[in-house]
Amino acid sequence: MSDTPDPSEHKAAQERFIAHMMRLFDDPRMMIDTTAGRRAVKGFIQTVSQGDHAVDVKRLMSELNRPDRELQSSMPVGQSLELTLSKKKWFVLKKAVGRLRVVCVSPTRELIEDAPIKPMTGGDVNKLIRQLPPPLDGAPTTTILVSTGGFTLEAHELAERTAERTLILAEPNDARGWSVHGPPETKSLNDLLDPEEDEEKRQRVRDLIADHHIDLLGGGIVAEKLASKAKLPLQQVEAELKSYAKETPGLIAKRLDGRVVLYREGTTPIAPLGAKTGSSHGNKSGDSDMPMIDRIKALFARKGETEKKIAFLSERRTVLSMQRDRGYEEISALEEKDTELREQFKTARAPLTKRRVTTQLVQLRKDIERRQQMLAVLNQQVNVVSTHLHNLELTQQGEVAELPNSEEIATDAAAAEEMLAKLQADNELADSVGAGVGSSIATAGMSEEEQALYAELEAENGPADVKPVSKTEAPITETPAVSQSSSQPAARPARRAEPEAG
Repeated sequence: MSDTPDPSEHKAAQERFIAHMMRLFDDPRMMIDTTAGRRAVKGFIQTVSQGDHAVDVKRLMSELNRPDRELQSSMPVGQSLELTLSKKKWFVLKKAVGRLRVVCVSPTRELIEDAPIKPMTGGDVNKLIRQLPPPLDGAPTTTILVSTGGFTLEAHELAERTAERTLILAEPNDARGWSVHGPPETKSLNDLLDPEEDEEKRQRVRDLIADHHIDLLGGGIVAEKLASKAKLPLQQVEAELKSYAKETPGLIAKRLDGRVVLYREGTTPIAPLGAKTGSSHGNKSGDSDMPMIDRIKALFARKGETEKKIAFLSERRTVLSMQRDRGYEEISALEEKDTELREQFKTARAPLTKRRVTTQLVQLRKDIERRQQMLAVLNQQVNVVSTHLHNLELTQQGEVAELPNSEEIATDAAAAEEMLAKLQADNELADSVGAGVGSSIATAGMSEEEQALYAELEAENGPADVKPVSKTEAPITETPAVSQSSSQPAARPARRAEPEAG
């Protein structure tokens, strides 16, 4: 989020952090440095003052020739917040014992000019700190600097705690959360300053699980990789993976090779909530301490227990997939090293340097070849386990389906044939009756002349989907109809003409 060019998002980040700090003033966990040591802010007299730099933002927009009211309304204004902690002296006077300052900074010029967003450097942070007023009455000050454009790694090192001042840096991160950088002595305060709620963090982890759901088909989702992408503590991600597995039957979150992994019990679709899965039997077999080969023999020597076999093979496939992924990562790192050594050989001038690089390249490529052989073995093992797992799932699915036997199928087929034949006969009868009734209704109440005209119009305005007759075919198809229709009128006038001739 820190590099987004949308001013409204930077403004929303400032407002959210200030609102979060206002709520913390009533939180008993909120503790800062005072003249009497670290104390909760709730136990003192609080004086809160707020400010912003809205005038400076408007002036800068005028200088840059950007008099845009809509842009001005969406711009961050550099909100600030100051909390002074005091205690009574002589029952009347007040003495300041500590201060908390919150200063929000955004890349205002870049947002106005629609330029690339740059994070604050160490020099920018030092310059801003020097502009702040010095502490009064010797009261220690805790300064929280919020940069919606982010900080550089150099700036992170400036977060420190001294006798007179404590500096903490906060910034939105690319994972839609917040990162707080502070000295180790203020870790509890650093964690408290994160404005993102626990439920929002849990939802971000679940969204990442959904994004990487394809990894569950052939392997698993490793907690370490998820924590790196979510920018959250590893313990929190591991707890969420375990919670997600409990709520979703068919999934297991288990520590494999020292890392918590979320994986599926086989490749069949995940069962609905409330359904029984093989995970309920996974730790009751009593043979988890047996050697791997003995576990395989003991498990597959028994008949039945398909769910246990599926659970075991799913776990085994996940472990093998993790080992294979680590092998690919190692090969990728070795390939990068290979490229680097070849570049060194290319730029080297001394023969001794070229000989050294050549020796390193030979050993490096042997290491790559050995890892490729190991990967070939792992791929074969994954293929064997996946095939066996698939066969077990097919067997289990066939047992669950409870399909009818051949006699029931034959009986139902005969009954269906009889019903279809009856329906077809009824349909033909209905069509014939409907056609006759329809024609009689269409011409009912008409005279002979009207009926003739009605038939002529119907012939001229026939259905559009009837295929038109070509000119070459017209004489062939129309000749019998014409001769047949013309023979009857010709006969009638002949009978009428005979008396006239006599």
